[in-house]
Amino acid sequence: MTKNNGSNGKSSLFGQQGTSQPVDLKGQKLEFPVTYNLKAVMTGTRFDDENKQDIVSVFNQLKIPYTYLDKKVSKNGTYTSFTYKISLVSKDQMYKMYEQLRAIDNLKFAL
Repeated sequence: MTKNNGSNGKSSLFGQQGTSQPVDLKGQKLEFPVTYNLKAVMTGTRFDDENKQDIVSVFNQLKIPYTYLDKKVSKNGTYTSFTYKISLVSKDQMYKMYEQLRAIDNLKFAL
């Protein structure tokens, strides 16, 4: 799960002020390559295709293989979550991905 870094109101994999310290994994070691489901929660102010394209452009730029899995709309329609199965080859690639996702205007958080 990502946490809010407090600097811009967006969630981040990083600690305070955008440092490259990951969140605590409670003693578990993350080994690469790793494949997992990434959920990106977006505000409902744009069309789904535009939101999905913003996310996919990050994957493409970083050469991250992905498969689109699911979309869910919140009860009040305020948020839409998109779930992708992604494969990362390194910690550096993971940090770059979360940093670029964080730059997407409509992204509320990614986990």
